[in-house]
Amino acid sequence: MILPIRARSDTRRRGWTDMMPALSRKTLVVVAAAAATTLFLLAASNRADWSAYTSPNTDPHAPHPASNGAPGPDGTGPNMTVVRVDIPVQPTATTGGHAHDIATATATPSSVPTDAGKPVNPYASSDVCDAFPGVDAGNILLIMKTGASEAFARVPTQLMTLLRCLPNFLIFSDMEQDVAGYHIMDSLVNVTASVMEGNSDFDLYRRQKACLIDITSCNKVGDPAAEGWQLDKYKNVHMAEKTYQMKPGFDWYVFVDADTYVMWPSMVQWLATLNPSHKRYLGSVSMLGDAPFAHGGSGYVVSQGAMKELVTKNPDVGAMYDRRAHHECCGDFVFSVALKELAGVEVEQVYPMINGDKPTTMPFGGFNWCHVISTLHHINSEEIDTFWKFEHDFYVNQRKAGVEKPRPLLAKDIFTHFVAPRMRSKMEDWDNLSEDTMYFNVNDTSRTWEDWQINRMKKHEDYNDQERLAHLSVENCQAACNSLKADDCFQWKYTDGICYTRRGISLGHPVKVKDGAKRVISGWDVEKIAEWISKQGECTKIYWPEVEEKEKSWW
Repeated sequence: MILPIRARSDTRRRGWTDMMPALSRKTLVVVAAAAATTLFLLAASNRADWSAYTSPNTDPHAPHPASNGAPGPDGTGPNMTVVRVDIPVQPTATTGGHAHDIATATATPSSVPTDAGKPVNPYASSDVCDAFPGVDAGNILLIMKTGASEAFARVPTQLMTLLRCLPNFLIFSDMEQDVAGYHIMDSLVNVTASVMEGNSDFDLYRRQKACLIDITSCNKVGDPAAEGWQLDKYKNVHMAEKTYQMKPGFDWYVFVDADTYVMWPSMVQWLATLNPSHKRYLGSVSMLGDAPFAHGGSGYVVSQGAMKELVTKNPDVGAMYDRRAHHECCGDFVFSVALKELAGVEVEQVYPMINGDKPTTMPFGGFNWCHVISTLHHINSEEIDTFWKFEHDFYVNQRKAGVEKPRPLLAKDIFTHFVAPRMRSKMEDWDNLSEDTMYFNVNDTSRTWEDWQINRMKKHEDYNDQERLAHLSVENCQAACNSLKADDCFQWKYTDGICYTRRGISLGHPVKVKDGAKRVISGWDVEKIAEWISKQGECTKIYWPEVEEKEKSWW
């Protein structure tokens, strides 16, 4: 790279003799000494060894092409001094299916990698990645979905944690852009034009494409959260189609959102037990009416068998469901419809391994204590970084202890690290998500109770003495929970004359104190919880999803 520095010209230059009358004899002696010193240094510099500062293909003393007075190709001219800074550029590196150029400034050629032809991932670190067993599995492709309005807030952290270790992944959005050196593809580029035309669902899409500056500033004139939700439902089927067209040779395709964290070693170990030629669609089941589908934020896994039949037998399958998407709520549901109608595949429940919560919102109890957990959802960048370090240390510590085959992360491990140290008998302005059972005065005519609230009440005849008073105060609510056995109440919450209890354990989140609003007080029966954990002991049996293996592949 050549950086021109313009020399300052002075049309009033005077010769040495012109200056002499104005100088005293003492001044002349000083000037002469300085000049002699300068000449000595210049002479010495000509004998110096410059090889250490010379690029292999550049002579620092060679005249610039424009030294004859004509402007050079870089715009320099006869009144410009050229400073040449050599920046060796490594060959294009390909990581996770994305190419990017890496330029590294250097003062000496010794800093140029000797294996310049080897692909380089600027985020990769073999020392870190080696800690994760099976992370280099080459038969599984991760596909991540994001939106341009959130990409710079979410994608960089993913690239510096999980994705830095994966050999294969793709990232799709609602706009083609580069984030942290990775090229993100536009999942909506092939949406049917007639579906887009006049469709307010695509207002965000059009605004982002027309944006002349940063997306964040352009989106201040709209509502990117609400608009992004409407736009998102068109992505899933198109993503699956484009993914298989680009990468048709993988056994498994794992689809997640940019606020999803994947415990990859667990995923790899589990999928190794299943036959990818069978048509599989695995996830955490949600319901839309009476129709089941895999919740996209939790992540879902599609086998080679299912992807092949969906895409190869149905050209332009994405466009086939564009009009359907306009009338539905969610892209993950539309994808499930496409799989069922065109490939005859229905979702299989694999919760809690594929899970829609994060450590602070996840419920813990006997139903998941010794179960393998492989995904977390609604997890922000700081939480991803924290969990990444925790997972790394989890496997490193097992290896240090001499464990030849480290076991996968279980729900109890997440609880022990993220929840147990933070529980208190009482916390003000905190919601610990207790909501299984509700206690309130249903006969209070000054308030209107909704059906869902009444349905969460126990029958009055089933109350014990403490439960009958639970709605009266914080102390009564706490006493009611403490009076119940572990299977009925581990924690409680009180606000505005309502006592809530929960049979599982969850941490929750702080609640903003508002003027005039009733405060939220939460608490845990820590002694009961400690006793229950002690009874569980070590997880001598680890639970994986019970998926019925199918007898024949579809082909």
